[in-house]
Amino acid sequence: MTAAFVLCAAIFLGIGPSAAQNDAPTPEERRQFMSQPQLQLKSYIFDPKTPLESRIGPCQDFLVKLMREFDDRPDYQAYEPTPEERALLVGHVQGLPQGMRKAFQERLVGLCFIKPFTGNGMASWLVDEDKNLFVNIILNPAGFEKSLSAVLTARDASLFKGDAGVKLDCGDKDKGILYTLLHEGTHAFDYIRGITPYVDDSLTYMLREGKGLDAKWDVWDGYSKPGKEADFPMRKKLKFFSLGGGPLLKPKEAGEAYRQLARSPFASLYGSQSWAEDAADMGVFYHLTQKLKQPCRVTVPGPEGSKPLRFGIMESGRTLERGRKIYGRLER
Repeated sequence: MTAAFVLCAAIFLGIGPSAAQNDAPTPEERRQFMSQPQLQLKSYIFDPKTPLESRIGPCQDFLVKLMREFDDRPDYQAYEPTPEERALLVGHVQGLPQGMRKAFQERLVGLCFIKPFTGNGMASWLVDEDKNLFVNIILNPAGFEKSLSAVLTARDASLFKGDAGVKLDCGDKDKGILYTLLHEGTHAFDYIRGITPYVDDSLTYMLREGKGLDAKWDVWDGYSKPGKEADFPMRKKLKFFSLGGGPLLKPKEAGEAYRQLARSPFASLYGSQSWAEDAADMGVFYHLTQKLKQPCRVTVPGPEGSKPLRFGIMESGRTLERGRKIYGRLER
C-alpha cells in the first residue's frame, strides 16, 4: 500500500480537494498540506548515522493518532515487537538488496508498528526543511503471526465473492512480515530513488506542482493504465480488500483471471493495478524466487472433476526480464 492516505488525509483535515480532482492545488493549499506533522522530518527522531536495525519500533503517538482518525479505528495502538520478532525482522533487513539498504540508511526514518492495522503495511513520504525526500514505513505485526503464503493467499482471495479456492504457495519457511517489508520497502525505495515516474500523485502535486502526471513507464501508458499489449480484460474487475466496490469476481472466474495474468507481463494480479504496485510486487517475487530460490505458485480449482490449475510466478521470460530490470535498481 502506498501513501495515497496522505492526499486523502489532507482533505480529511480540511484542506481543499483540488488535487484530488486532478487540478493543481493553490500555493495556500500546498502550504497547508505540507504543514501536516507526518510530512515533516522534524516531527520524527531521526539520525542517518544510526543503524537501520535501531529504527525498528512502535510508531510515534502523533502518527498513531492520525491513522486512528483516517481509518476510523480507535483501537489502533503503537506496538513494540518482541525480541524474537525484532530479530526476525533484523535478519530480513540485512538480507535486502544493497542499493535498498544504502537508500534506507540515508532516508528511512523508521520501520514502525501499529496494531491492529488495516492492511499489511504502508509506505509514506515526508520532507526536511529543504524539501529533501525521506520515507517512513508502517508495519502490521500480524505479519509475524501468519505465513508468507497465507498473507499472499488472503490478498488474492479478497478478489472473489465467496471462496474461490485460490492458494498462493511460496513455501512455509517465511512469515508474512517478509512480504510486507519487501513490498512496502520497494515503494519506499521508489519514493527515494525513483524506479517509476511517481509512486502517488500527492507527491507530484505538492513537490512538482503536478508536472509529470502524464508520464509513461515501461509497459504503462499511465499510472493505472497499461499499454494495450500489457492489459487484459479481467484486470478492470480486480478489486482487493473490499475497496472500490469490490469484490467483483465470481469464484468460477478464478481460473480465467490467472490464465490472463499468465499471458501478461505482470508478476501478480495485485501488481497489475498500477505501475507503483507493479514495481513493488516485482521486487517481492524476484527476491523470493531468484534470490531466496523459493518457488512461488498459484493453485486454482479446475472445472468440476478435473485437476487443479497451477500457475508459476516469475516463470515467463517476459516477466522474469522485467523483474530482473526492476530488481537491478534495488541492487545498485
